[in-house]
Amino acid sequence: MLIRGAVPDDARATALLLGQLGYPTSAEKVAARFARLAESENDPAWVAVDPHDEEVILGFAAGHLFWPYELDTPVAELTALVVTERRRGAGAGRALVATFEEWATAAGSSRATVASSFRRTGAHAFYERLGYEQLAKKLEKTL
Repeated sequence: MLIRGAVPDDARATALLLGQLGYPTSAEKVAARFARLAESENDPAWVAVDPHDEEVILGFAAGHLFWPYELDTPVAELTALVVTERRRGAGAGRALVATFEEWATAAGSSRATVASSFRRTGAHAFYERLGYEQLAKKLEKTL
């Protein structure tokens, strides 16, 4: 599996992937998000591409690094992870998470977190196989 940093030209494929995840959007909106976050070292994004055809994007992941007051080291959050439905289970998700964790470690993070909807039981099992465990209940409010 080939993993590389996401670039603006990946916006169309990323928009389709985010739609599969349940977040319909447009290539233009994703391109704007890429542009907004491109300047930040704390908000990287990656794509998994088909090793036989690097134009084919199989998955997308993004991370965010933040410094909570209660810790002496930063925490890395996996803010997005999606693999195209037809290629799930082939290793792209695992490779994207490994890339995220390598980045987090290099950035000095002592822990990695991920939030996943209660209804995504398959995703929960995937993360647990990678060593993640449920430690908290996350609450959210639309403002």
